[in-house]
Amino acid sequence: MNFISKVVQKIIRDYGDHFADEKHRVEGQQICELKRQLHNMQGKPMHVVFVCHRGALWNSLKPVYDACMEDDKVKVTIVTIPNKKQIPGKGLNHEEYVWEGAKEFFADYKCNVICGYNEKEDEWFDLKKLDPDYVFFQTAYDICRPPEYKSDVVSLYAKLAYVHYGMPFMGGMIAEESFPKNFLMNTYFHFAEFKEMQKYYIERNPENAIHKHENIVLTGYPKLDGAQQNVGCESSSWKNPRDKGLFRIMWTPRWSTNEGNCTFFDYIDKMPDFIEGNSGYELLFRPHPQAFSEYLEKGEMTEKQISDYKLRYEKSDRMEIDPQGEYLPSFYSSDVLVTDESSIMPEYFLTGKPIIFTYKETHLNSFATKLAEGFYWAKDWEEVQKYIGMLKAGDDPLMAKRKELMASEFYLPEHGAGHEIKEVLLKDYERKI
Repeated sequence: MNFISKVVQKIIRDYGDHFADEKHRVEGQQICELKRQLHNMQGKPMHVVFVCHRGALWNSLKPVYDACMEDDKVKVTIVTIPNKKQIPGKGLNHEEYVWEGAKEFFADYKCNVICGYNEKEDEWFDLKKLDPDYVFFQTAYDICRPPEYKSDVVSLYAKLAYVHYGMPFMGGMIAEESFPKNFLMNTYFHFAEFKEMQKYYIERNPENAIHKHENIVLTGYPKLDGAQQNVGCESSSWKNPRDKGLFRIMWTPRWSTNEGNCTFFDYIDKMPDFIEGNSGYELLFRPHPQAFSEYLEKGEMTEKQISDYKLRYEKSDRMEIDPQGEYLPSFYSSDVLVTDESSIMPEYFLTGKPIIFTYKETHLNSFATKLAEGFYWAKDWEEVQKYIGMLKAGDDPLMAKRKELMASEFYLPEHGAGHEIKEVLLKDYERKI
């Protein structure tokens, strides 16, 4: 076993810091298989590593983490890292990284938590030192990570597993951008939310990819595991207590204007104007973490405009920009969601609460098109106001339709998707040859 271990470590040293071409990908998987057999022979627990840069994305992986932590055959490590953000004039073509709260968010977790970047020394933690069996990244965007954390490098010494950070809701070019082939070809396991997405991942999977189609596994979506435990909960994000009787509106406009489906600038002033002019309402605005940096980089807003806009919410006693990383408590303690195309819509749909869909150009996939039968479609501000007033008055004619779609369209395994994913990994790790 010592000889095998030395051989494996030598191959990792030889290839682990280089970008992988097809030859290296094949050799990398041979490394992973040798390492799996070696770890089994040594009786080591399966080691799963989560590389995390943003607390707000953790809901898609937390049920997997929980299932792994409950199993004594699994060892868990979280590595926190900063992330690239768009810089005016540079976009993502730079090597500047910004912390997005991951160190603080995961500080109290019970597993081994490692800070992946040392600012003083400008050094990244070497993931190879952990000798991981499976590695999860929160997103598929290699461009936002340093060279040694890109999928083609990490896949040379560990099997990459992927759960998408948002439930797939859009098709066409948006879907293609969300699942870049350069990442997909390096993943060993891809876990599908529902049958349509399993089919999509198989079709999008490059011919020279590491994994086979049988490793694109239908497991359901971890974010939906136990979501309804939030029914009846309260969120500290609201400025006013529930017993004050205000009608609570959540607003989650799309962060990018590239696809023609973002309605933020259509309602940038209309939404807060409405709240300020109507005393019976409260607004919780939840922008995407990259929204304002995107608008700034594109010249769609200036720094002063962004600062003034945020200040408007700070000064209000009935408006807030959601400061929480966790958003399910905000969802379940709201009364309605006003949004354009967003991957969080299926999660909100499962609250049973109404959704006002502010549409322009649409890119809905077939799953989203089916769910959209339970949306209130609003093409302009007049229709948004009409639906808000109607719902505040207790008139919700699509309630029964939403309940029907909740029962028919979601894949919800009995023990949860997080458990399903952990079991798939263990079965692969423990298999005999």
